[in-house]
Amino acid sequence: MQQRPSDAKSAGRLSGLESGSKLPHSKAAVGLTLAVLVLVAHVDGRLVIASDESRTVPKTFVDMTPAELAKAVPELKHLEPAESQNLLPQILKRVGATVAAFFDNFVNTACSEHVTSTVYTPVRVGPLLYNNKYNYLALAQPGAAKGRLQEFRTDTRGKPVQPDAESGVVIVTVGFVAMSVHFHPDYETDSRFRYLGREPMEKQDSYVVAFAQRPAVARQVAHAQVGGRSGIAFWQGVAWIDPVSFRILRLRTDTERPEVNAGLLKETTQVVYSEVRFRQGGKTLWLPREVTVTGQLGRNSFQNQHRYSDYRLFNVEVGQKQDHP
Repeated sequence: MQQRPSDAKSAGRLSGLESGSKLPHSKAAVGLTLAVLVLVAHVDGRLVIASDESRTVPKTFVDMTPAELAKAVPELKHLEPAESQNLLPQILKRVGATVAAFFDNFVNTACSEHVTSTVYTPVRVGPLLYNNKYNYLALAQPGAAKGRLQEFRTDTRGKPVQPDAESGVVIVTVGFVAMSVHFHPDYETDSRFRYLGREPMEKQDSYVVAFAQRPAVARQVAHAQVGGRSGIAFWQGVAWIDPVSFRILRLRTDTERPEVNAGLLKETTQVVYSEVRFRQGGKTLWLPREVTVTGQLGRNSFQNQHRYSDYRLFNVEVGQKQDHP
């Protein structure tokens, strides 16, 4: 199913490919604002989907006790818990303004991406391994809904590619540049928020805020399609926010519950951001530096590492690099 830019509920999607199949560029590139595009190999011609043994809705990060949070999110081990929620409205207002400015002022960028992927499956002895490098592009979409970017990979000649789609041996994720959209003012009502407290992160103090999407109204969701099965995944997460600039230093997102129809039982994405300065026009953007994605598709588990470097401006019309930071 191709995502329509005018359809706000199609902001993110998870797609599956059978071994040897190819995904058209239009499906790979349009509006993927969440880390949810997955290329799935059918091991021995099949993807094992776990049965839906329970419909119990698990607690989200917004609802967990401190002890439950510490277990679910180990990164919070140094958290100083908040005594009240008095600061939450102001934090959301300030970080929302920062996120809105990011999308309003976004310029087309390209960078070098190094991807490593490890997939474990019960029908194979030893893991499936993948290691490659690409150009990674993030493009603004004039006239599209706020928070939409076009993110995709190309080879050294600028041709859009799907990593190893032909051999079908890996699970590859995409869509990290726009993940902060959950804190955009236009989408604030889509989620519930909770101020967790303060914690050192990236060698500095930070505010820590959790969110969980409201399934009845959420628009930036993942439309999952894996091997003919489809479903919708909703997101929860934790953001570490600079208390001065109100930029997001680090962001973690998790599926709220298993998406059993498509077999996406869980997915965790962790993004570390850094400042990128471009000489041309004095542009500065806060962009992903390192991303880790772990998850479970049926009985197949995976872990992906994405590292980004050499950011530069990108001219869409001529398809050539314009400037280096």
